Order: sequence, then C-alpha cells, then structure tokens
Amino acid sequence: MKNMKRTLLIMLLACCGSAVAQVSVNYGALEKKVAKSDATIADPKKSLKDATWLGRAELMFEVFNSQILNAYRGMTPENFNIIIGKPKSQSNIDVEGVSTDRYTMDRVEFYFVERSLEYWKVTQPVIKDASPLDIARQSLEKAIELDAAGKKAKKIGDNLRTLKKLYLDESLNYYSLKDYANAYKSFKSCLEVGQMPQVNSVDTAVFYYAGLSAQLGGMYSEAISMYKQGLAVGFSSEGSAYFNMYEAYKAMGQNDEGVKCLEEGLVNYPQNLNILYSLINCYLEKGEDPSKIIFYIDKALVDAPDNVSLLFAKGTLYDKLEQYDEAVAVYTKATEVKPDFFDAYYNIGAVYYNKGVKLVEQANKVPASKVKEYEELVNQATAEFKKSIPYMEKAAEVNPQSKEAIEAVANLYFRFRNESPEMLEKYNQFKAKLDELRQQ
Repeated sequence: MKNMKRTLLIMLLACCGSAVAQVSVNYGALEKKVAKSDATIADPKKSLKDATWLGRAELMFEVFNSQILNAYRGMTPENFNIIIGKPKSQSNIDVEGVSTDRYTMDRVEFYFVERSLEYWKVTQPVIKDASPLDIARQSLEKAIELDAAGKKAKKIGDNLRTLKKLYLDESLNYYSLKDYANAYKSFKSCLEVGQMPQVNSVDTAVFYYAGLSAQLGGMYSEAISMYKQGLAVGFSSEGSAYFNMYEAYKAMGQNDEGVKCLEEGLVNYPQNLNILYSLINCYLEKGEDPSKIIFYIDKALVDAPDNVSLLFAKGTLYDKLEQYDEAVAVYTKATEVKPDFFDAYYNIGAVYYNKGVKLVEQANKVPASKVKEYEELVNQATAEFKKSIPYMEKAAEVNPQSKEAIEAVANLYFRFRNESPEMLEKYNQFKAKLDELRQQ
C-alpha cells in the first residue's frame, strides 16, 4: 500500500508537471549525528533517560533509510530517477544468467531486474562493523527498561513496529543477494521484535523464510527450529516445511528423524509430491514396502473421503508402483468428485498411453520369426492407445490451453489417421489447435 501511494503521488506530480525534490543525503552530517549519539549514551546522566535511547533508535532508522536513499523494492527506473536522481554510472551485467541493470551511486549500488528494483548493496556504510537496525533494537530495549512507568509505551511500540518492518526489508534484500546467513539473522530479528508484547504481531510466513535462509546457509539445526515454529502457528508453505526439514535432517545424517517429517507431512499434505516421492524412495532404500504410504493416505481419507487431493495422491502412488488398474480406479473416483479435474483425466490417459508404449517396446524385441506374438503385442498396444484417447480429450476439454494435453491427443490420433476419415479429421483438428497454441 505504501508503494502504491508513492507511485500514485509520482504519477500525479508527473501529470501536473510539478518538480519533485530528489533525495539528498549529507553523509558528513549523518556521521556527526551518530558520533554525538555515541557520546550521549556514554554520558552517565544522559544514558539514564529513556528519551536518549528513543532518539538513538530513530537516528538509526534515519541511517538505514539514508544509506539506501529511501529506495524500495519494486521501484521502477523512472521512479528512481524522479525520486532519487540519475545514477552516477549505469551498466548492464549478467548475474547468474539474469540480465541485471546496476545503478551506482556514491555509497550504494542498486540492481534492477526486468525494470524492477530487486536489491541493493551499501558499499560505504555510515556505521562500520555494526547494523543500524541492531543498534536501534538495543536502544529500544534500553528505553523499555528505563520507562518503568510506561509513559513512552506508545512511542516505543510505534518504533518497534517500524523496526520490525525494516528488519523484514533487510531480510528480503539479504535473501536476494544470496547472503543467507545475514538473511536468517534479520528474519529471526524480525520475528523476535514481532513477538515482543509491545508489538505482538508475527507474520507466520517469516518463520518459513527464516528456516529456508538458514537451510540455504548450511545452518540446519536453526532451519529445523524455524520450520517447527512456523508449523506451530499454522504455516507450512503447502507442506514444503516438512520436506525441507527432511532435507535438513538428512544433511545432518539424521535420516530417521527426516523420515518422520515426511510421514507427518504426507498425512497433512498428501498432494505434495516432493514429500510423496521422497518417502517412497526412503522406504525403498530401507527395503520397506513403499505401498505402506497408502496407510497414511487412507488415514487422511477417513475424515475426508471426497478430498480430491488425497485421491490424486493415492492414484499417483499406485501409478509410481506400476499398479495401474488401482491407479485408474482412484483417479476415476477423483473425477467423479471433481468433474473438471484436469490432472486426474490427464494421468488416466497417461497410464493407458504408457502401457501402450511399453507393449510396443516389447513387440519390437520379438524375433521376426514370431509373427503371431508380435501381432498380439501390437494389438494390445493399439487397444491401450485407444483407451487413452477419451481421457486425453477430456483433459484437453477441461484445459484447452494445455499444450501437453493437446499434443498428446494429436499424437494419439496420428497413430490412427489412416484407420478412417474420422481419425484423420480428428488428427488435423488437434494438430491445428497445437500449432495455434505454439504461436501464442
């Protein structure tokens, strides 16, 4: 909302032809303010006043925002030039295969991807070897300690909420920079400030991203702790937290603990295929029957027998175990519950299509002398391919923009184009649709 208001203001000013004051930072004056604040808190009398620490915290907010010239993520180059000013230099660079525009200012660099400000690097900070936000937090904690009567409670609370927002901005920036250790530290600080009674506002998704940052930074225990805290407040990113915990435990050599995460995750998020496939592989590696996973799915189906995600997960498991009749039965049940279930129709068609392909492969391995055996296999393959057609057509009907479904139907009719004029007409029809989609 803040960005939207700022953008609307810029548009209005541009339309009216009004001049816009650009950001100008007097770094020398700012550094003098910091030095004065350092001296003030060193004074035995002044350091006992809550106002001293509140002022220091607000100064640190000024330092943080001034260092990045009050820029914000998502800012366009046009807005940047209007609000901040033209960069000292500008270049296009390749960052891990991504075309990136770098705007260089005196003490900070800004990086735009697809005309949107993604992240920045402060090249010459006002305060060396210390985070202004950490100093602000320490200052506010000191102010709380000194404000025993609670006279400054509102102002302290407002400042803590500002601090929480700035920590989140800093976290996202570190994450974009792939500085995962500092991203985790800032996400964690954001959460801790949010949990303070003066704020009492926690963004549940932050637990997940704090965990992800820790995991990407190789801090596996910290990652697991964050994921668990996120799960406790109801955020799992559609089950990804369970899968990530499994990966973290595995990285620490604690595979059994990781499998427990997968089992719990599958009960709650059976549609998460990363969990499903990983659990199957774990069971196979341990020499256990992967069909045991059906126990967890059936357990969930007791309370939700018409849950299409559960049914689809069960069908996918049967499919992976090559129990095709069972897979088709469960997928069919899913389509009865949800008549427009594209994935279920597509997978039924794929089951029959793949069976046909395997039969053709078998036929091609038959010696030329065994004509009857070859013909029987080819006939069986033909039957499977024809079973696939109505399901693939239904999938294409449900999602007419699916290139995969349209191409599958076209390929199937191509096989039978010489069988009848109707088959040839169908092939031409779906081939035309496929060509049209490819041109979009």
